Amino acid sequence: MPTLTGSFAARTITLCALYCAQGMPWGFVTVTLLAYLGERGLSLDDTAGIISLATLPWSFKFIWGVVIDRFTFRPMGRRRPWVLLAQLCAGVTLLAMILQGDIADDVRLLAWMVFVHNCFVSLQDVASDALAIDVLKPHERGRVNGLMWGSSYLGIAIGGAGMGTVLSRFGIQAAFVLQAGVLLAIALFPLLLRERAGDRFLPWSRGGSQGDEATAPSVRMGELIKSLARAFLAKAPVFGLLYGAASFLMIGVLVTINPIFCTQEVGWSQERYSQIDGGISALAGIAGALVGGFLVDRLGVGRMVTVAVLLVVALCATMSLSDDLRTSSDFVMFYLPAMAFVTSAQTVAGFSLFMKLCSAVVAGTQFTLFMAATNFARVGGAGVVDALSESGYPTLFGVMAISALVALPFLYACLATTPPSTGESDEVTEDDVPPAVPDPAPD
Repeated sequence: MPTLTGSFAARTITLCALYCAQGMPWGFVTVTLLAYLGERGLSLDDTAGIISLATLPWSFKFIWGVVIDRFTFRPMGRRRPWVLLAQLCAGVTLLAMILQGDIADDVRLLAWMVFVHNCFVSLQDVASDALAIDVLKPHERGRVNGLMWGSSYLGIAIGGAGMGTVLSRFGIQAAFVLQAGVLLAIALFPLLLRERAGDRFLPWSRGGSQGDEATAPSVRMGELIKSLARAFLAKAPVFGLLYGAASFLMIGVLVTINPIFCTQEVGWSQERYSQIDGGISALAGIAGALVGGFLVDRLGVGRMVTVAVLLVVALCATMSLSDDLRTSSDFVMFYLPAMAFVTSAQTVAGFSLFMKLCSAVVAGTQFTLFMAATNFARVGGAGVVDALSESGYPTLFGVMAISALVALPFLYACLATTPPSTGESDEVTEDDVPPAVPDPAPD
C-alpha cells in the first residue's frame, strides 16, 4: 500500500478528498438546508442564527492549530490521527441528526447540531492543512493547492446542488444519509493510506515510533504567543486583519440572506435555488479563483482587489436600488454566479496578501489567525442581518456595498506599510507558509 510521503498520487488524491469533505457540509447548510427551511417560512432572524453557529467553529481554528501541534500520536503519523478523529466525530454528529427524525421542525436544535458538526469539520480542515504542509514537496504545492481548492468547490456542489436534489425528491433524512455515506467513503483515504512507511494503520496495530516521542508536544504555548505578538506589532498585519474583517463581513451578509431572499422574494423552489447557487455559482467560484490567481500575478493585489470591490459594489448597489431587477428571476440568475465569481477572485487576492504579511518565524500559525479573523467576520455578517432583518432587503444589499467599499482604505494602508521583499529572512517563501487553499467553506 503506498504512503502519503512516498506517492504523489496518494497524497494528492487524499488531500483533495479531504477538502471535498470540508466543502460538502458548507454547501449543504448554506444552500440546501437554508433554502429548504426558507420554503417552510424560516425568517431572516432564524437564518442568521443558523449561519452564526455554522460559521463560529471556523473562527477558533487557531485553537485547533495549537492543539494538533502540541498533542500527537506519532505511531500512527503526525497528522493522520487528528484527521481520522475529526472524520469519525463528524460522522457521529450526522448519525445523530439522522436519528432525530425531521430535525427541521426544531430550528434551535438543528442550529446547535450544525454547530457541533462544524466543530469537527473545522478540526479536520486544520489537520488537513497541517498534513499538506508535512507531506507536500515545495514544487508540488502550486499544482496540488489548485486541485484541493477545486475539490472544496466540488464538495459545495455536492452539498448544494446534489443534496438539494436528493432532499427535494426523497426528504431531509435521505440527504443526511447521503452526506454520511460520502463522508464515510472519503474517510477510507486517510484510514488506508499511512503518512510514512512503518506507521500504524490503527492505534492497536504494530509498528510506528515508540516512547515519549508518540505524545510529546512539539511547540510551547508561551513561545508561540510571544512570536505572534511580535509579528502583529507591525502596522501592515493589523491593517490586513481590518481589511479581511470588512471584506468578509460582506460575505457573511451575502451567505445569510441569499437562500431566504431567493425562496421568499424571488419565488424559487428549494431545488431550483440549490441547483443554481450550489451548482452554477460553484462553477463560477472555481473560474473566479483561477482568473483571480492569474490577475493577482499580473496586476498585483491592490489593483486586483480594487477592480473586484468595484464590481461587488455595482452588483450590490443594483440589487439595493432597483426594485424591478431585485425581484427579476433572470437578473438574480446572473447576480448569484457573478457574485460568486468576483468574491472568489477577491478571496484569492486576499489570501495572497495574508501570506505576504506572515512572519517566517510563525507563518503557519499567523496565517491560521488571519483565517480565524475572517471567519469571525462572517459571523459578524450574520449578526448584521439579525440586527437589520426588519429594515428590508434594499438596506441589506446597501450594507453589503458599503462594507465592500470600507475594506479598500484598510487594503491601501496595509500595502503602504508593507515593507518590500528583500530576500532576507523576513521574506516568506513557499516553505514558510501553509498551502494557499482558502476555504470557500469558512477557513
